[in-house]
Amino acid sequence: MAHTMGVLSIVCVALACVPVAFAQAPPQTQAAASTTSNEPTKMIDWLKQPPDQGGGIHFSKHFSVVFGGIKQGSGIALGPAMSTKFANGGFAQVKAEYSIKKFALFQGRYDSPRFWRARAVLINRARWEDALKLPLYRLGMDSSERHVDHSERKRELSSRLTMDVTPNFIFGAGYGVERFTTSDARIDLDNGDIALPPIAPLPGVFSRPWYGHAFVMTAWDSRDSESYNTKGQLFEARLHLFNDWKGGADPFQRFEGTAQQIARTFGGRGIVDVSARTWLSISKEPEDVPFFLMPYLGGGDFLRAYSTYRFRDRDALLLRGEYRWVVHKMIDVAGLYEAGVVGPKVDALTFGDMAQSIALGVRVHSKKTNLFRADVAYGREGVGFKVGISTGGGASGS
Repeated sequence: MAHTMGVLSIVCVALACVPVAFAQAPPQTQAAASTTSNEPTKMIDWLKQPPDQGGGIHFSKHFSVVFGGIKQGSGIALGPAMSTKFANGGFAQVKAEYSIKKFALFQGRYDSPRFWRARAVLINRARWEDALKLPLYRLGMDSSERHVDHSERKRELSSRLTMDVTPNFIFGAGYGVERFTTSDARIDLDNGDIALPPIAPLPGVFSRPWYGHAFVMTAWDSRDSESYNTKGQLFEARLHLFNDWKGGADPFQRFEGTAQQIARTFGGRGIVDVSARTWLSISKEPEDVPFFLMPYLGGGDFLRAYSTYRFRDRDALLLRGEYRWVVHKMIDVAGLYEAGVVGPKVDALTFGDMAQSIALGVRVHSKKTNLFRADVAYGREGVGFKVGISTGGGASGS
């Protein structure tokens, strides 16, 4: 796997550097190249094309390739997609993906034509997602590094509305029917390893609940979408409501809040990006919130020095600061600091219990979206290496 990641990193960076090589080549070299082959030019033009609204990078009018978008922990994932843009502005896509860790995804999606003076869109999807092997740790910040493995499967039929009330103010709402299937979290014994001690029963282990999931969100987003987030602000609030149709558990809610500030320095070559995020669960009884719907820290998106799903509980808080330096219009180098904590109650989210992560990395991006990232991160449990690919329709990290 390490060899695969290394090769992928070299290839992605090499592709991103193609425009630099052509920009610096002598005029006669460019002329000679154009008379012998137009393949490099075609590659550059292909890289400059933005992905469609479903995250597909197109090879033809209807056929594209999509990356990522499966559940966190899948590793690098990709697959084919077929899509079409209708004359009235509607969009339809069918995609299938498979990851290096044998996760699978199949999804059909339809986006309505924009309405309400082109400010709103209704996104509908049917989704099948299968994660064969995920780590499961004890809850809390003091959990051991020891864990068991389990599988998760999700089926979803959902619809969500997104509306630009003003150029910066966004409103959204949606509803979906979601079925989850989780395994018994048994330990996989290989090479005569000593059995790990059994974890305490967690709510949601070995269950098959049906949830009605409704959400509403509002956001103020002044980030510059035309320059890969080099300036602006984001303030976002989301409220999720989960109703267990089959298991009989009481309904519960989850609140998510985000605040982010991005600013340029040194004439735009440096970008400072600081943010804070929180996830808060609201329920009558603690066991009403299943572990697979609890917030978590660890992995390619949050606390990159730690294993995926390393820290999990009912509530979580993450602080993040990143400094990027532009070395090319498609490439940034970055330094990243993260600090996060989880707990069973809000008053447990204290700074003294936070796990910290420091990382150095590379970002390869188009004008509007991240394409590739690689980070080497250090935390209290050692060094972690995280790689991610995105095409605008989701990200996949390992």
